[in-house]
Amino acid sequence: MDILWAALASGTFAIVFNVRGRHIPFAALGGGLGWGIYVVSSSVAPATGVAYFLASIGIALYAEILAGLLKRPATTYLVCALIPLVPGGGMYYTLASSLQGDLQGTLTIGFETLTIAGAIAAGVAIGSAIARLSKRL
Repeated sequence: MDILWAALASGTFAIVFNVRGRHIPFAALGGGLGWGIYVVSSSVAPATGVAYFLASIGIALYAEILAGLLKRPATTYLVCALIPLVPGGGMYYTLASSLQGDLQGTLTIGFETLTIAGAIAAGVAIGSAIARLSKRL
């Protein structure tokens, strides 16, 4: 059921980001695919960042493949599909801990949130690089 909600969130953001017509379901499918990879890898991977990293690689590969097939920019699908992975709760709780004066909580939650954001960014960069290199071969 979580995968369905992730796909719905990605599809909704696709509408907000002015993705049109037949491309909306593809953007939604990318969000569901990414969340599915996250769920599977989080049950196997020892660290949270690894699951986000693997999910973002999958999303980047998916976006690059669709970009080639549908003749659209990869960011059309990439940005929408990454929405379910964004650590918004971590950002909120970091700020809340900071405003409450809890330095230890701020640092702990903030470091975890930055780790997740870095894992997502690295996964997108590596996934896109893999897809573009495989096109040249």
